[in-house]
Amino acid sequence: QQLVVSNPPRPVRHGHIVQLVHGITTRYLNTHDVAAPLSPHSQEVSCYIDYNISMPAQNLWRVEIVNRESDTDVWKTILSEVRFVHVNTSAVLKASGLSGASLPEWGYRQLEVVGEKLSKGYHQSMLWNVEEHRYGKSQEQKEREVELHSPTQMDISKNLSFMAKFTELQWKILTLKNEGTEHKYSSSALDWITMDTNIAYWLHSTSGAQIHLLGNVATWASANAAALVYLCLSLWYLLRRRRKIYDIPEDAWQLWMSAGGVCGGGWAVNYLPFFLMEKTLFLYHYLPALTFQILLIPVVLQHLSDHLCRSVLLKSMFSALTVAWLSSVYFVYCTFSPLSYGQPALSLTELRALRWKDTWNILIRKH
Repeated sequence: QQLVVSNPPRPVRHGHIVQLVHGITTRYLNTHDVAAPLSPHSQEVSCYIDYNISMPAQNLWRVEIVNRESDTDVWKTILSEVRFVHVNTSAVLKASGLSGASLPEWGYRQLEVVGEKLSKGYHQSMLWNVEEHRYGKSQEQKEREVELHSPTQMDISKNLSFMAKFTELQWKILTLKNEGTEHKYSSSALDWITMDTNIAYWLHSTSGAQIHLLGNVATWASANAAALVYLCLSLWYLLRRRRKIYDIPEDAWQLWMSAGGVCGGGWAVNYLPFFLMEKTLFLYHYLPALTFQILLIPVVLQHLSDHLCRSVLLKSMFSALTVAWLSSVYFVYCTFSPLSYGQPALSLTELRALRWKDTWNILIRKH
């Protein structure tokens, strides 16, 4: 048994017969016509152990891509909804613990997974989705465990200049839809709000120097906070004005609504249409919308200072908080500038320390 992938890897397609292997123990996922411990109406699913067992292994599964466009579709991470049909018994792999039931202590309180007959109907819990594709390349068990537990790594074998890498990325963006594959750095519009994604443009051939499209976390969060504060204050003012209570002068109200209309409208026009697009999306598609959202920050700060901080003490506290906020923005800028400008080169430990979110793909070179 070995979990070493061939080079180049062979894609799994609809209808292929596969074995599901636990990456650490290398045990095959097996099922047979034996009642499951918590769901006696379904088949037991467990890893097969090949000693002191009178039953032969039944560990072959047929891959069925439910949302496929053709019978030759490739199984894709995130996009494909997959069903596993047991070859011997035609049972479908199903998560039976969705109702809240879980295995006892010997099962580490995990949700029970069973084999369900197709004749009993279709259920959403029969669909499976792969969020991340990772595999070990080492022949040794201990080394493979380290590989599978470590952050995503990239083996950069081509010595490309920045412009060559940039040109390659742009070409991939233009031709991706025709290839029918997903891009490593593609993302959804929802990922942009909290900056759960990034784009790596360049990696130095020998050092750890690299360039990413990765925004300032403090600025990104401040823009979201400003939009939320503006929305809440606007609703509050509207409700109060319905009751003939005017908290701010009319000219200030008109200025507040005009600024919100420009900034909020600009954000919506440049962001919401992406939910209707079928093209491959990347983080930089959000930058025009983000610009309008950032423009809303000084509008909100000025309004809070002029109309809500009415005492000298409140104005002083607000000024201090503003200085602290600007300092945090500058601190984050200095912290991530090596990833924005490609210098200085950072060590492996420093690169891992900059991975503030698990979804960020910071390039880790294999030595």
